[in-house]
Amino acid sequence: MIRLALARVGSIRRMVPIIAVIALLTVAVLAVFNSAAAAAPATPHFGPNVMITQTPAYTAGNPSIAVGSDGVAYLAFAGWAGPTTGTDVFFTKSANGRTWTPPVRVNNDATAFAQTNPSLALDSGNNISIAWVDGRSGNQDIWFSRSTNGGQSFSPNVLVNLVTTNAQTEVRIAVDPVDPMLIHAVWTDTRVAGNPDIYYANSTDGGLSFNPSSRVNNDAGAAEQGAPAIAVAANRDVHVVWRDARLVGRGTDIYAARSTNRGGSWIYPSTAWVNDDSGSVAQQEPTLAIDRAGAIYVAWTDYRSGTTAPDIYAARSTNGGVSFGANVKVNDDVGPVWQLQPSLAANGGKIVVAWADMRTGGSTNVDIYASTSLDGLTWSANVKLNDDSSAASQFQPTVGIDSTGDVFAAWFDTRGSGQDVYGTVLDVVAPVSRPGAGSTGDQGAAIVFNASASTDNLGIASYAWDFGDGSGATGSTGSHTYANAGMYTAALTVWDYSGNSAMSTMTVTVRDTKAPVPLGGGDRSVDETQSLFFDASASTDNVGVVSYAWDFGDGSSASTATANHVYAHPGVYQATLTVTDAAGNSATSSFQVTVRSSPLLGWIEILAGIVAVLTIAVILLGWMAWGRRKRNEKESGRPSAERQAQPPPPPRDSDPLDMSFPPAPPKDP
Repeated sequence: MIRLALARVGSIRRMVPIIAVIALLTVAVLAVFNSAAAAAPATPHFGPNVMITQTPAYTAGNPSIAVGSDGVAYLAFAGWAGPTTGTDVFFTKSANGRTWTPPVRVNNDATAFAQTNPSLALDSGNNISIAWVDGRSGNQDIWFSRSTNGGQSFSPNVLVNLVTTNAQTEVRIAVDPVDPMLIHAVWTDTRVAGNPDIYYANSTDGGLSFNPSSRVNNDAGAAEQGAPAIAVAANRDVHVVWRDARLVGRGTDIYAARSTNRGGSWIYPSTAWVNDDSGSVAQQEPTLAIDRAGAIYVAWTDYRSGTTAPDIYAARSTNGGVSFGANVKVNDDVGPVWQLQPSLAANGGKIVVAWADMRTGGSTNVDIYASTSLDGLTWSANVKLNDDSSAASQFQPTVGIDSTGDVFAAWFDTRGSGQDVYGTVLDVVAPVSRPGAGSTGDQGAAIVFNASASTDNLGIASYAWDFGDGSGATGSTGSHTYANAGMYTAALTVWDYSGNSAMSTMTVTVRDTKAPVPLGGGDRSVDETQSLFFDASASTDNVGVVSYAWDFGDGSSASTATANHVYAHPGVYQATLTVTDAAGNSATSSFQVTVRSSPLLGWIEILAGIVAVLTIAVILLGWMAWGRRKRNEKESGRPSAERQAQPPPPPRDSDPLDMSFPPAPPKDP
C-alpha cells in the first residue's frame, strides 16, 4: 500500500528521523518554554482546529492553500483513496475555515500510482489551477488540471513536463494577474541524472497544454538545485526562488531569478543569493510571496545559528528583485530549537509566515507556529496554530490571506487517526452586533430577543445577552420575562472564533400591567363621634402608587394616603380603599366599619331631655305666675266697699275662641 501523502517527496522523509532524534535530545531544554506556550492567546487569535480530511480521502498530507478574491479558502491535498487508485490529489474549499466541502478527486487516472505534492493557484476569477507530482507513467512527472466551476469538476489531466526522463518533483505554480489563461509552473527536474535543476514551463491556453520547459538556474556545474517557489508580480514579472548548492564553500543558499518575458529569459539579482550570511551552513525550503505594491518577500529555513537549531529567516526586495535587503529572523524563541518548512503569503498589506516548530518539546512534539508583518522587516510575536495537547506532530504548513487580512492555514497532522489535514483561521475583522430595534412588552410576559441579524465575515461563535435587570442569557435567540415594568437597556455581545467581539444595546419598554395592592383597609370598630384614622401608605405596587381614594360608606370620601374621619351616627358602614398606579392599573379593597353608640352620650342626651322638659315647665309656671299677678293687681285697684257690695257675676259660658292666658271672664249677657 503506497501512502506518500505523509511527507514531501525526498526532503521531508529525510527530515523526520533527524527531527525525532533532536526532539528527544532537547526535551529538557524546551520544557522551560511550556508555560509560555500554554498562556491564553491574545485577541484576535487563531480559531479552533478542524479536521479537513473526509471521505473519499482518508489519510492525507501535502496541503496547498490559496485564498480567492471572494474570501474563500481553496485547498488541494494528497490523500489515500484506497487500494484501487492509491494516493490521489483532492480539492476542497471553505468560506469560513471551519466547514469544508466534500473532497473532489482531481487526477483522472485509474491506476494505483501515487499522486502527491499538489500546488494550487487561483486566477483573478477564482478559477482553480492545480499541478502535482504524478507516478502514473511509472516515473515521477508533473501533471495539471483546472476547474472553472468552483471545484465541482476538473479538466482532463495534462502533462506539464514534456521531457519525462528521470523524475520531476516539487512543483509550484502561479497564474498571471492579467491573463487568466497564462499559467506558470516550476519544478525540480532530474532529467540530467544526479544533477537536479529548476525548470520552468507555461501554458497560454488555460492549462490545455504546456509549452516546452527551460532551465532557470544558470550555473554550469553539476550542483544540486531544489525546492523552487514561484510568484507573479502585478506588473506580470515572474519571480522564482530555490535552494542552490553551486558554491561548495557556502553550503546551500537561496537563489532568485525573474523573467520579464514569460520565461523566455531570466534575470538574476546583483548578489546571486538572497541570504546574507557569510558562513557555509545550509539555507533551504524557500517560500515566496509578492504584495500588490510589488514588494517581494522570501522566507526560508536557515541554519546560521547552528546545525541543530535551524530558524526561519526572511528578506524583502523593494526594487523588483534586483536586490534583497537584510535578513531578519522570524521565530522569537531562544535555545536550540528546530524551525522548518516555512510557508509565506501576502495580501491586503499583510505578510504571514507559518512553519513547523519544536519549541514546545516533548509534550506535543512538532507544532505549527506563525508570525505576521506589515513590512517584512519586523514580525509579530509567534503564535501556535494547532490546539491539541497530545503527543502528536504537525508538519507541512500552508497559509493564505484574504484581502482584509484574515489568515487561513492548513497542515499535516498526526493526531486522531494519525494522518490528516487540519486547518484553522485567524479572523482579524470584528463582528457586528445587531440586537434588533427597541422592543415593547408587558411585564410578566415573555419578550423575544433575536440576534440573527448580527454578522461576521467568517461567522459568529457565541452570543451573550444582558437584559438590563441583572439577568442574562446566551444564544442568538431567546426570550425573557421582566418582573417589573420600566425602561431597560438590553445589551448584546457577540464574539467570532478568533475572540473579536462587539457590543450594542437596545431599549426594552416593559408596560406596567400589574395592579397595585391596597393595604390600610380592614374591618374596624369605633364609637360614634370618635375620630377614626385611615392609613393606606403601606399599599404596594411594582412601580409605585400615585393616587388613593377612600369611600367611608356614609357619603363622605378622601383622596389622600392617610385621612381622619368621624362617623356621626352609629351603624355598620361598607367602606372601600382604591389605589391606582401610574399606568392606570387600580385595585380596590372593601372593609366594614362598625360605629357603636356611646353610653355617655346616651346619658347626656337623657339629661338634655330632662333639662328641656324642666325648662318648659319653668316657662309655664312663670307664665302662670305672671297671669295671677296681673289679676291680683287689677283686683287690688278697686275700692273695698265696691268690692264687697257687688255680687258675683252670673256664670256664663266662656268664649271657645278666647286664647288669652289666663282666660278672660265671660261677658255679661
